[in-house]
Amino acid sequence: MAACLRFLQCAGCRFDSPSWDGPEGWAAQRNQDLWQTFDAVLSLCESEKVEFLFLTGDLFEQEYARKETVERVARLLGKLKDTKIFIAPGEKDPFVTTSAYRLVVWPSNVHIFSSRISSVKIPSQNVTVYGAGWTAYHQDGPFLDGFRSMGDGSIPIMLLHAEVDSVNNTEGFIPILPEHIAASGLTYLALGHQERWSGIQKAGATIWADSGILEARSFGESGPHGVIMGEIEQNSAQLEFRELGQRRYIEMTLPIQSDIESLTTKLLSGTSSQERQRDLFRVKLSGPLREVEAAVYPLQKLLADKFHFVEVVHTEGDTNSQFGPELITQLKPMAGIGGGYPTLPQIYINKLKDRVTAVDTENQKHWELVMKIGLAALGQGRIDDEN
Repeated sequence: MAACLRFLQCAGCRFDSPSWDGPEGWAAQRNQDLWQTFDAVLSLCESEKVEFLFLTGDLFEQEYARKETVERVARLLGKLKDTKIFIAPGEKDPFVTTSAYRLVVWPSNVHIFSSRISSVKIPSQNVTVYGAGWTAYHQDGPFLDGFRSMGDGSIPIMLLHAEVDSVNNTEGFIPILPEHIAASGLTYLALGHQERWSGIQKAGATIWADSGILEARSFGESGPHGVIMGEIEQNSAQLEFRELGQRRYIEMTLPIQSDIESLTTKLLSGTSSQERQRDLFRVKLSGPLREVEAAVYPLQKLLADKFHFVEVVHTEGDTNSQFGPELITQLKPMAGIGGGYPTLPQIYINKLKDRVTAVDTENQKHWELVMKIGLAALGQGRIDDEN
């Protein structure tokens, strides 16, 4: 029996998603970055002799997933002959009737969890891997309420696409309570849903962690992104975060100055040449609106040839404050994917933005409801539940 199990954990690839912050021409580049990062994950599995690969949700973007993409992922995973792979479908790629996971025959080293919590026992390594996948675009109840591992002497591990006790949980997403984790009897709980690495956490005797998404897609997902490398024994787990993301989204806020050249000097001194050519930057200017507006274009022009990608904008507080940051973010104009034709949801959001900015409203929730109803109607062709 193996004394120590080596594993790698990651989440949030969202293959085929068109959602990337940046100019239209960057979509193809960022998709290429994602494949390069995924290849790095597989290479780590081989070089580090990883026995288990845990993919904790949102491997695909269900709404856009293509058969050739799913075939490519399955083919690559099948090459990891010495690694057992477990997948817990998540919020973006639920195991519904039309699921991307149903488009191919998966290799024998891959196990995909679905519906309620089930388990796979591996006697040769004295481990039991539990898991559950999303089978709808919303949760009907919490995953761990009332769960307790079998206590048969094997090492109990679980995979879930879930978040622990989130105070900002959205409709259809039910967080896990720390007391349920503590009562689970698990040695390790591998989670996926957060944007960033959670750090090593503990509830009772159970260690848990979320790797965050593999590759950042927006300025709201700043910081390092990558995977968790770990070793598990009967009553302990050792974890290490490794950054693999190809590029970071870096956002900085600077007070407006009369001397634009000094702002440029400050930006250049605070970043390296390698960072400026690799990463995506957003510079938010704060200060009196009139002065900020006058400085945006000149600063953008000065920085354009010094950064691979940079955009200069107002701070959020200076723009459309009556609608709140969440709605403004959702109503950001959306260009066509890869420079092609925009999708119907993109057209709808662009039109709605024009409407919101053209009228005076006292009720932000009204416009949020209009947006949700419209997007739901445009997505009415999808099947929301496995049953």
